[in-house]
Amino acid sequence: MADKTKQLPGLGGGASVSQDVANVPRMPRKSFYDLNFRVSSGGARKDAHYIRGDLAEIKADLAAELAEGVNLYLLCWYGAELTLDVHQHGARLESIDLHPYLTISVEGHPDVTFTGPGEPVGWDFEEDEETDEGSLSDQLFVGDLEDRTTVTVHWDRIGVPPLRGDVVGRGDLVTLDGRRPREEDAIPYGFTDLES
Repeated sequence: MADKTKQLPGLGGGASVSQDVANVPRMPRKSFYDLNFRVSSGGARKDAHYIRGDLAEIKADLAAELAEGVNLYLLCWYGAELTLDVHQHGARLESIDLHPYLTISVEGHPDVTFTGPGEPVGWDFEEDEETDEGSLSDQLFVGDLEDRTTVTVHWDRIGVPPLRGDVVGRGDLVTLDGRRPREEDAIPYGFTDLES
């Protein structure tokens, strides 16, 4: 049987790999943004990811998520996580908690801001929930306030680094753990909810 190993330059003395492995092209690890809206406890579950190669797309995705009252309810009442992860060459190098950069303005109520996940400031949602009916959280949940609600994301205060190297695009697959994409554990460019 023929020897299927060969010497690789630059690896020193006797370093060798299987010729079969050496001939397999390696997929480059691409850079991407991952907007993650996640609820992991209680009756509601969500693990939405927006994989994008452009910050303008991330901004549009977040605006669409925050236009739905039920998502504001999840942020205010359920303590949903909302992060923007920056993956450079496939590895997550930064995770930005977006809560401190949000302001929810509901007509007739004080502005709601956040110090972190599950920490809304400006309205006591637990006390509000004890009211008989018409609580702010209930109205957000059923979408009664969407036409009287404005959500501002203070992007000018967020230092989002630009992506470097080869950037993801339509049709690409990525992994969130830094491994090279394989079909069975990769997620596609665009929207995916890992809970559905």
